[in-house]
Amino acid sequence: MKMKYFVFILLLVIELECFAEEKKPVRFHVALDYRYNLGLRERSDLWTLKRDTNKMGGNSIHLTFLYHVTSRITAGAGFGLDGYTSPSHNSHFVFGTVRYRPLKKCLNSYLYTNLGYSFTNLPTSLTSGWHWDAGIGYTKMFARHFGLNCQFGYNLRQFKYTVRERPFNSFRHSLSFGVGVIF
Repeated sequence: MKMKYFVFILLLVIELECFAEEKKPVRFHVALDYRYNLGLRERSDLWTLKRDTNKMGGNSIHLTFLYHVTSRITAGAGFGLDGYTSPSHNSHFVFGTVRYRPLKKCLNSYLYTNLGYSFTNLPTSLTSGWHWDAGIGYTKMFARHFGLNCQFGYNLRQFKYTVRERPFNSFRHSLSFGVGVIF
């Protein structure tokens, strides 16, 4: 007799599950990432620095607003803060981002690129210039609005600054390692 009730309840649950609405995917996410930029080389109008002679590093924080266009393409915009050492450069910038998931069976991994610009050229330690990232990433979502993100890539950064009223440019090439949280 108990077996009949168990089978009836099981069939009822299966029936209700079949008619339940499918959860719609979340279209918007916000990501907060920390990145370490391992400087490889910096070249300017006056000097060329390499990793073997200088301990070039950098820290970066990105706040990114993401929109999932399709299950494979994500686009967004964000705000970043950078601090580089040896020589010291600091900046804040806005950027656009695109993420593409080439593997259908593994939609957690993606290719990404960021392109941004810092408009600041104040007499402080902030510099202006272009910012570009490209690399691979992996996101693991534990809930609809909570997940972890990691990235590995290449970072190219331009620094525009003035020394004794003369404008200078320098370009830094770095490897970027990042971890973050997605909401």
